[in-house]
Amino acid sequence: MDKICAKAKSKHKEFDALIPYSGGKDSSFILYVAKKELGLNCLAYTLDTGYLSEHAKNNIEKTCRKLEVEHIHYRFNPDLMNRLFALFVRKTGYPCSACMRAMEMGDYKLADLYDVPLVIQGSSSRTELPLSREMAEHGSLPHVRGVLKGEPMAAECKRMCCDMSIRRKVGHVLFRLSGRKRLITYAWFNLADYMDWNYNIILNTIQRKLEWTAPEETEHMDCIIHPIQKYIQIRRFPDLALDRLRFARLIMAGQMTREEALHKLEKPTEQCPESVLNLFLKNIKMSKNEFDEYIDMGPRHLQYDSPTMMEKLIRIIFPRRRAARY
Repeated sequence: MDKICAKAKSKHKEFDALIPYSGGKDSSFILYVAKKELGLNCLAYTLDTGYLSEHAKNNIEKTCRKLEVEHIHYRFNPDLMNRLFALFVRKTGYPCSACMRAMEMGDYKLADLYDVPLVIQGSSSRTELPLSREMAEHGSLPHVRGVLKGEPMAAECKRMCCDMSIRRKVGHVLFRLSGRKRLITYAWFNLADYMDWNYNIILNTIQRKLEWTAPEETEHMDCIIHPIQKYIQIRRFPDLALDRLRFARLIMAGQMTREEALHKLEKPTEQCPESVLNLFLKNIKMSKNEFDEYIDMGPRHLQYDSPTMMEKLIRIIFPRRRAARY
């Protein structure tokens, strides 16, 4: 990682790294490490779909000020985003992929605009909850293209279907072929792949160094409507306890004991607050009965995936990776 960062700095670009920054614990830690420990000149970027929490906004303001990092806050048209959410619910039963695609669109645009050699994210395969494609769609470009195809509103959100430049794609492929060890032109990687992702250390660091705050016992505090995802998963997979899967990952990573996990599982499963569900349904102009019907139709998002020739090629080269990530 040190060699990759040294190579990025040697290019003498305006910024060494772009950090997608939600104000949550992972991205706050990434920004701190990139700036203070790796010495990178960072540009932080936040996508706001209209549901960015006040806790997240406060964390973003404090962190960027303390670290003296430039920050771009892009507020997506809330009305358009809510119509996109409604469209994705009707066609796939799962709204979150629209938001995740908008985030990646912003990453691509800014990385190319400032010619940033590194894009650094943080998603640990050792500790993150693994979800199969039957359970969730993470906003891949082929998927979003498939959902928007033939829709009248597609013309309003062409930017959702933009792809990264060819030179950046080639750079990312070369980076992967090097075993993620050598920066030739561009790289996009998870910080968690290069260091131990220990949440006790992460929380201690950002709370002490950045005065980071969050509601207690709340996952993904940066998004007000994140509990909608849990509502969908509980309704669609009522016999699958997601907390059990998440705790199992932490046990395997040595960050929780089995006894601690069993004790936590004794508590009632956290449900989606009615106020959050009502807010979301009001904004997407949909009744609860209609919303539930679309969810109960099953994982229809699997029907929308038509990869391009480049994406098919990348899937052959990297069979365990999603092509749209490159």
